[in-house]
Amino acid sequence: MITPLSPARDPFAHRLQLFTGKGGVGKSTLVASLALEAARRGMRPLVVELGHRASMEAVFGQGPIGYEPHDVGRGVSAMNLGVEGALADYVSDNLRLGGFAKLVLDNKALGRFLYAAPGVAEVVTLSKLKSLVEMRKADGQPYWHPIYVDLDATGHALMLLELPRVLDGLVGAGPLRRLLSSVSDLLADSNKVILNLVTLPTELPVQETLELYENLDRDHRIQLGRLYVNQVPAEPLSYQALSVVDDLAEAGMRAGDRELSDDIALGRAALRRFGRVRDQLKRLSARVRIPLVELPRLTTGEVSLQELQRLGRLAVGDEA
Repeated sequence: MITPLSPARDPFAHRLQLFTGKGGVGKSTLVASLALEAARRGMRPLVVELGHRASMEAVFGQGPIGYEPHDVGRGVSAMNLGVEGALADYVSDNLRLGGFAKLVLDNKALGRFLYAAPGVAEVVTLSKLKSLVEMRKADGQPYWHPIYVDLDATGHALMLLELPRVLDGLVGAGPLRRLLSSVSDLLADSNKVILNLVTLPTELPVQETLELYENLDRDHRIQLGRLYVNQVPAEPLSYQALSVVDDLAEAGMRAGDRELSDDIALGRAALRRFGRVRDQLKRLSARVRIPLVELPRLTTGEVSLQELQRLGRLAVGDEA
């Protein structure tokens, strides 16, 4: 069972912060907003997307973001951690093939084998994340801090995190064994690494989040960080307005005021939706022992950098 993270702990304390959740719950938006807030506070954040996605290009209005970290503006850097680049780094750094490394990877038959072999993508991805964590500036300080990793949806994230343990008993002595051991140690280091969960306040995402949380709490050795709940609506009516809804509805019917009646119907529907959201939040609070952070629904369909900055401040508890 995992020790709950203290709600008061600095949200930027951990150098490597992983984010997972059901697809479409807003992980990328949250990661971008936290990176903007970290940069505003003078840190050097790096956003890492796994290779086949490119959300940050649209979020920051930048051109293609490749394997090497790229300045996307406002103090934030981003990269796409693709398997090809990570595999080239792994071969170069660990197999000591010197100039033969490129020949190995350029060989089409061998390349297909490596890319398709079970676990290779996960091993080289974890290896690259480890190297990013270990990068230092000339003064010895971490080169990147924090590193926000926008993981794939839940199933792939679990596979990635489980891999070192799964392979632990299958791999003999050698470079791969040393790498797996060092990655396992890193993932278990509660001072450096946390896994944050992201969800929406609706039934299916909440159910999946609860199942994920219980799985992680039971079987994994990674520190859980926070549970971020995106798109929580504001209360649609104040207590004072709520107290006069019935009177207004009756007055509208007597007067034959269709517009007023329609507005009241919309208000009541919004209240029912709000009630369902609060019920889902209560489910989460009753079963999850990590800090729960409610984030508002953004006001526009197309997310602006200004809204992301506001979301970032809210995500770390800064209401200013």
